[in-house]
Amino acid sequence: MRLNPLGVRFLGPLPSQQLVMFRKVIYPMVSWIGRQKRFFPNWEVERVVHIPLQNLLNPSHYARYRLHIGMSNKNNSHPSMKDYLCFVHKYPDSHEVLWGATFRITMVFLEIVFGFKPPAIESLPVVHGSLAENYLTGNG
Repeated sequence: MRLNPLGVRFLGPLPSQQLVMFRKVIYPMVSWIGRQKRFFPNWEVERVVHIPLQNLLNPSHYARYRLHIGMSNKNNSHPSMKDYLCFVHKYPDSHEVLWGATFRITMVFLEIVFGFKPPAIESLPVVHGSLAENYLTGNG
């Protein structure tokens, strides 16, 4: 991310997160970054998303992410499907869905710092998403 080490104030670690679809563990850290405005993601970071804190604390931004995975189930006839709690950040012409490990890490932070918990998944609108089969294999 090319963070200026003189501009980072380490606040502490969050609980580790086991990735569901891969055999990896994430060890999240919380820091305060005062003045840096540009970030340069490396191979570990797909992109940087700026989401206002007030949006994360607004229950109306949460949804049920219905994820269709391109792998066939045991009888090889249909892709598998699973629902995940997610956060939807809307832009004027698109939206960003925060789900999975990034979502879990964010929720742990919001609960520890603000006592915030998202709404129950059963009460939320459905947002559809899909993963190609090569997402899980790394091929392609």
